[in-house]
Amino acid sequence: MSSALGRWSRRSWSRSWWWQALLLSTLLLALPATARAQARPISTRDVLFEWDAEAKLLYLSAGFRDVIDQELRAKLSRGLPTTIVLTAAIYRAGGTQPLSTTAHTCKVTWHVWEEAYRVEITRPGGSQVRWTTTVEGVLRRCAEVRRLLAGTALQIPLSTALFCSAKVQVNPLSPEVMQKLKLWVLRPSGTGTAAPSDALFSTFTGLFLQRVGEAERELKFNSRPAVPTVVRPSTEK
Repeated sequence: MSSALGRWSRRSWSRSWWWQALLLSTLLLALPATARAQARPISTRDVLFEWDAEAKLLYLSAGFRDVIDQELRAKLSRGLPTTIVLTAAIYRAGGTQPLSTTAHTCKVTWHVWEEAYRVEITRPGGSQVRWTTTVEGVLRRCAEVRRLLAGTALQIPLSTALFCSAKVQVNPLSPEVMQKLKLWVLRPSGTGTAAPSDALFSTFTGLFLQRVGEAERELKFNSRPAVPTVVRPSTEK
């Protein structure tokens, strides 16, 4: 009798475990793709910080080509419109409160008559248009940033190790968010970056640190803490 009860108990537990596993799998699959993506580990990579000693401005340079997979490369090759957005917040090493924020947006469209890609780049300081005939040219302009303005001496303490927390989105699905981001980057100001004293700082950090909407592809990474390299003006005549 006890043996029969033991077998029944084991079968009952097995069926219960199977249904629980099935329910968990169903719930995970029901989550939006972006919600599942948020559970992925955030990568760590090298980012170059440069401090312009004369202008007293902080710049960062970084690459994130891995956000463009083969499917997105194929879409670019077919001339489909693509938007790539980088947002980043700068922190003191070990800190939890952002010191400043920055952004870089890239809107790519294929022009049949010119047989070239039109690349509209918006970043602190303004917007510019560049043309390229190759996907590689698009990636150099949109999946890398060089000397992106990231802060000022009023925001960033000198000779201090910093790190950035960044998010890259490909084809964000919210036009409202894109419009807010563009207005933030192009707003009238001395530098185009935002600090906690800026009235728009909370708006930007809200867009960056919270879920700002779904995207076709998303990548998040943190940089390794590093003291900015000081770049001084040349004294050569």
